[in-house]
Amino acid sequence: MNPIVCHSRSEEETEAIAQHLAKGLRPGSMILLHGDIGTGKTVFARGIIHGLGHPDPYVTSPTFTLINTYTQGRLPVYHFDLYRLESVDALFLSGAGDYLDGVGVCLVEWPQILSSLGVKDYLDCVMTADIHLPSTHRTIQLMPHGPSSHQSMENFSWPLP
Repeated sequence: MNPIVCHSRSEEETEAIAQHLAKGLRPGSMILLHGDIGTGKTVFARGIIHGLGHPDPYVTSPTFTLINTYTQGRLPVYHFDLYRLESVDALFLSGAGDYLDGVGVCLVEWPQILSSLGVKDYLDCVMTADIHLPSTHRTIQLMPHGPSSHQSMENFSWPLP
């Protein structure tokens, strides 16, 4: 499958793309959120979280808490921010690694340290801002890896028909 490329003109549209994507997620889904600071990784995570029916209006990046959990929707969500971690060992020593168990949906900002785990089924979400477009415009590239992630993307299209 080729990457699916979505273009967003606002935070609201980025969140809407993520809410639409959330419809296909299943237990064990893992989304790796890539992008520079300020490209909308947390906004995208908020869209997934709200799209799964979690009512919390204050979805923030877990930069200092390492993980935020949301348990009141269709599936539990574990939102990680690994920016401050230097190794996957630190993730497991903190206890947060225990949430990578396949029960809920894992959203991982700054996922680079997970490469040593050999995760085989995940959705890469690469977010970029184009300096030639207005500051709210984003390009979101979605690329599934593994059978479950491919299934999650089967009915996804943007813009909506």
